[in-house]
Amino acid sequence: MKTVLIKPLFTEKAIALSKKKNSRGCFTYAFKVARDATKPEIAAAIAERYGVEVEEVRTALLPARIRYRYTRKGVQVSRLPSYKKAYVRLKPGQEINLYENL
Repeated sequence: MKTVLIKPLFTEKAIALSKKKNSRGCFTYAFKVARDATKPEIAAAIAERYGVEVEEVRTALLPARIRYRYTRKGVQVSRLPSYKKAYVRLKPGQEINLYENL
């Protein structure tokens, strides 16, 4: 079985989405997922790992980024790889506690 979920994302936007209910009373969580993962696979992996019901999955493929660092030896250029991000909206009344193990 392939690994679909890599890790939950803890960015400012992801934390704000996970703490705020939308108009229907649903929470949204962000995860870094495998590039070849499909929406049904992501929903099944979330339901299996966290024991919740998934209402909707939206995905975004983020491009690679070039990173510049200024050091005493000059400018160092590195490349951050591209990755796929999934926004998972749960059904009303469902919630995941991602912050208990931090």
